[in-house]
Amino acid sequence: MATPPSSSSPIYFITVNYHCGDYIRGLIEAIIASGEELDSLKFIIVNNSPSDQSLRPWLEAAPIPLPVQLIEAGANLGFGSGCNLGLRHVWQSDRQALAWLINPDARLDAGAIAYVRQCLGDDPQIAMLGTRIRDPRGEIWFSHGSFNRWTGQLRHRFPGDDCRPSPVRTWPSRWLSGCSMLFQLGVFRDCPQFDPQYFLDYEDADISERQHRLGYRLRVTQAVLVEHQVSAITQRAPRAKYQHATFSKLYFLHRHATPLALLLNLTYYALRPLSFCLSDPARAQGRWWGLGDYLRWGWRRLLRRPGPLHPRTSFTLSS
Repeated sequence: MATPPSSSSPIYFITVNYHCGDYIRGLIEAIIASGEELDSLKFIIVNNSPSDQSLRPWLEAAPIPLPVQLIEAGANLGFGSGCNLGLRHVWQSDRQALAWLINPDARLDAGAIAYVRQCLGDDPQIAMLGTRIRDPRGEIWFSHGSFNRWTGQLRHRFPGDDCRPSPVRTWPSRWLSGCSMLFQLGVFRDCPQFDPQYFLDYEDADISERQHRLGYRLRVTQAVLVEHQVSAITQRAPRAKYQHATFSKLYFLHRHATPLALLLNLTYYALRPLSFCLSDPARAQGRWWGLGDYLRWGWRRLLRRPGPLHPRTSFTLSS
C-alpha cells in the first residue's frame, strides 16, 4: 500500500449540489466558522443541476476568496458519479489528501475535524473513516454498518453502541454512510470510485464492501460528529426516492449477497407494498417500479447490453 498521509494533510470536503444551494452555503460557512485553519480546508462542489447557478454569485460576492472549486457535471449524474468527479479531482491534485464526502444537509459538530484527525493519526492505515450521525431530534441515525450476505440485511443503527465523545477512538464497520465518509487517499493504490450503476442509495455500502474485500481498513468514529437532516432533499419526490432505493438494494444484493438473499428480497418487494398501497401509494408504486427496473436491468444483462441503466424518474430526467 502507499504511504498514509500525515495528520496535517489538507482536507477536501466534497459535496454534490442538486438544487440545494442554500444547504451548501450553510455547510461551507459553518465549517469555515468552526475555527479551523482555512489553509488546511478546501471545498469541492460538484454541480449535478446545471440549471441551478445560484452558487456562482455567492462565491463571487464573498468578502474574501473562498477555497472552493465548482465542478460542473453537465447533468444529474447521481450521487456516486458526482462524487467520483470530486474524488478524481482531489486524486489528481494531492494524493496525500483527505477527501471527506459530506451531504449538503449535514452539519459538523464542534471539534469534529480535530477528532477525525486524531483518529487517523492514531491509526494511519485506516483507508475509509465514517462518522456516527444523529438526526435533528438527537437520535442516532448511523452508528455502524453491518451486512448479512445470506439474508441481504444491511443495518445501520445499533442501540448498544458506545457513542461517548471520549476517549477518541474508532470501531470496525462493514460499511460507512456516504453522508459523512472520509478517504485517506495516500493509503489507496488506485483512486476509490463509486459504481456508476448506482444513481441513488446503497452506493456507499457497495464501495465499502468492495474496499473491505480488497483488504482496506474501514472504521467509524466512536463519537457522533455529524447531524443530518435525513432525506431533506430526496423526500421532495418520494416515489422516485423509493424507486431508486429498491433498484439499488437489489443491484447491491446481486453483486454481493447470496442467491437466497436476492430471492428473499425480490419476494419482499413484490408482496410487501400490498400492505400499504392504499395508505402510502407513492411508496408502494416506487417499490414496484424499482423492482421492475431491476428486472429490466437483468434482462439487458442477459442480452449483453453494456452500460449503466438508471431508472427513469424525476431525478434522472431533470437537472
